[in-house]
Amino acid sequence: MHIMISASVGVGKGNDAFRAGKEACEAALAGMPARQSPPTGGAGGPTKKAQALLVFGSIFFDQDKLIEGVAKAAAETASDAVITGCSTAGELSSEGFAAEKSVVVMALSSDSLKFSGGLGNHILWNPRQAGEDCGKMVGEGLSGLNCSGLMFTDIVTGSGEAALEGFAAGFGVVAPIYGGAAGDDLLFLETYQYFRDKAYTGSVVGLGICGPHFSTGIAMHGFLPIGRARLVTKTAGRRLHSLDGKPATSIYEEYFGEDYLAELHRESLPTLATSYPLGVYSLDRDDVLLRNPIAVENGGTMTFASPIPFGIETRLMISDSERGLETVTLAATEVANRLAGRKPKAIVVIDSVTRKRMLGPRADEEVEIIQRILGRDVPIAGFYGYAEIAAGKPEDALVHNGSILIWVLSEQ
Repeated sequence: MHIMISASVGVGKGNDAFRAGKEACEAALAGMPARQSPPTGGAGGPTKKAQALLVFGSIFFDQDKLIEGVAKAAAETASDAVITGCSTAGELSSEGFAAEKSVVVMALSSDSLKFSGGLGNHILWNPRQAGEDCGKMVGEGLSGLNCSGLMFTDIVTGSGEAALEGFAAGFGVVAPIYGGAAGDDLLFLETYQYFRDKAYTGSVVGLGICGPHFSTGIAMHGFLPIGRARLVTKTAGRRLHSLDGKPATSIYEEYFGEDYLAELHRESLPTLATSYPLGVYSLDRDDVLLRNPIAVENGGTMTFASPIPFGIETRLMISDSERGLETVTLAATEVANRLAGRKPKAIVVIDSVTRKRMLGPRADEEVEIIQRILGRDVPIAGFYGYAEIAAGKPEDALVHNGSILIWVLSEQ
């Protein structure tokens, strides 16, 4: 039987981390066709159901036990499958948004593609080096043309932009790179990245795909500017000190008043910042990138998930559930246009926790919209996290906030 690209998704739930991971992986593998590994002698190799496993798990679970359960289930029919993924702030699958804590596993297999995984550690000390180490490891396991990559990283302790730049450099080939930043249910304390049978923290993991395939993705946010523009007058890394020479928090204080400003100090990602992130204007791009504050200091300095460059303009941004869902339609339609008649075999959705809070009980509608446009029979796996990565070209190495990323894999 000739098999090109096959994908299947499984979901595991319950209080037992090991069992949830195992059940999710077993369900994903159960939906995969068996294939023969390349022969090592005169006879064909053993039956193998998956070459790669993407794992997205709730922070509710013991992370080590969760990934051990996945690896245990994979041992029987996918023992050398590349396992990558991360912890979340909510899980997505073909079933929709998981209201309960869950583990989502996507199995991937092809008779014509090569899959390779990688890991880079110590993102706190040197995020670019962590990304480069991961990219090199991924690249070393691949050969040939037409490669693409998925990357999952930690932005609580290190710069997502620096990690992405390193990953692209280490990968060693000109390839589209997509992915996202892990979550921990808005605690902003410690996120986890999965590689093989272990859960790591402060790391970068990646999956490389090489061979005859087509992959594409797009990230959109759907927020509009309000209020007047402010100039970034002091910034350092991910810490924004001042706008127009005033404390960075003044952009909220002047628009909403002192009472609202206090909310920024009460939560890691307060409702105010979720509803009104900052929009960052770029001189060389038409779109506006969103940036969410994740911590506020008494002096008015705000720490963001991604750096905000000196000397650029920022605005408060606003959206609502209706516009948010319209954005999903636009993004899915654009992906369908790029597919140009190809049938998607797998869809990965990486969604901002900002959008999850904005949509509330309507969050399930996102998956429904994607299925309506891209196909109800296409397996979907994904998660809510702290950033979205859409680097369709090396020069577009962008880390987004507040956006939904839709990535598809198809045959050429």
